[in-house]
Amino acid sequence: MSEETVKKQNPRLEVELVESLGNVELMQLCEVTREAISVGESFSWLKAPEEKALENYWKGVVLMRERTLFLPKLDGQIAGSCQLVRPPASNEVGAFRGEVVNFFLAPWARNYGLAKEMISRVQDYAIINGCRSLEISVRSDQHAAIAICEWIGMEKWGTKKRFAFVDNQFLSGYYYAKDLD
Repeated sequence: MSEETVKKQNPRLEVELVESLGNVELMQLCEVTREAISVGESFSWLKAPEEKALENYWKGVVLMRERTLFLPKLDGQIAGSCQLVRPPASNEVGAFRGEVVNFFLAPWARNYGLAKEMISRVQDYAIINGCRSLEISVRSDQHAAIAICEWIGMEKWGTKKRFAFVDNQFLSGYYYAKDLD
């Protein structure tokens, strides 16, 4: 078996908590974001914005105190993202809660277990940092994301019929939550 075959069968998976983005990381992150948007996966954009808008978005994410950015990597390449969002300091009654947003993988990074690795890492980080509840909302057509929510034991507590508007039609969405204590 060649080294390349072994590498494909056993890729190196990692999930990094990121506090700043270098130029190469920013470029890779923008590219996988465009790829995910192009296949309609787990992002709020329907079409990829201009490069500068994507760069500004990701630079803004790392500047926001309430957001923690996790970047999954497959053999050292950024393969998607996930953010844990905490309520602002002014929301003391909701400070126990964390929300998972913009959880996606590039099409080429799927089926390696990286999504499970990423959501497990986010959940562990949330627990260590005082979250007592984890929440996520997801479009009804995002079957992989729904499967991950259910895999980590989240409970679907609600459905919204007009959650998203895609291809000239409304899509429903689901709300999931999990108690962490």
